[in-house]
Amino acid sequence: AAFDLVWHRADLILQDSDSVLILGKDEGSALDRLKRIETRLQALGYYTYIVKEQPDKLGEGVIQKAMRYALSSKFVLVENTEASGHLYEVPHVTKAAECVTVVLQEKGKGATWMFEDAYAKHRHWHRLTYRDDELEQRVEEAARWAEAFIHDFAQYQLANLPWLRKAVP
Repeated sequence: AAFDLVWHRADLILQDSDSVLILGKDEGSALDRLKRIETRLQALGYYTYIVKEQPDKLGEGVIQKAMRYALSSKFVLVENTEASGHLYEVPHVTKAAECVTVVLQEKGKGATWMFEDAYAKHRHWHRLTYRDDELEQRVEEAARWAEAFIHDFAQYQLANLPWLRKAVP
């Protein structure tokens, strides 16, 4: 009975997740930028994860850890101004797992051009550029975009997937 109760609670948490995974360079001033993003998302009511700050599990690889947090989050926010491990994580999290993703990067900067064509090919991720003095405003815009995308996609599913129409009262 205890197991069933814990399982049910965990399932509800994942079903209505209000968490956001934040990826990007996590050292020096770049970590300060991730912290600014985190603070703004928390002020908006989200629970945030910066992968580096989460405990490691023996036997779990870096990608597995990023995927675990990405798949339990409502959306992923990637700060893409400087190159870092997120360049390895994004193909797994955003492309393979199809997590709703917003990419933020400073105007005139960027870690890579390799994602550029994906913004046109994939509707579930979106890029916003910002100046340093408007980062928090762009984080709010990113959250609004992600919430709107998730809502619109859910409406599409309800209209087009018969097994989901049956599941909704």
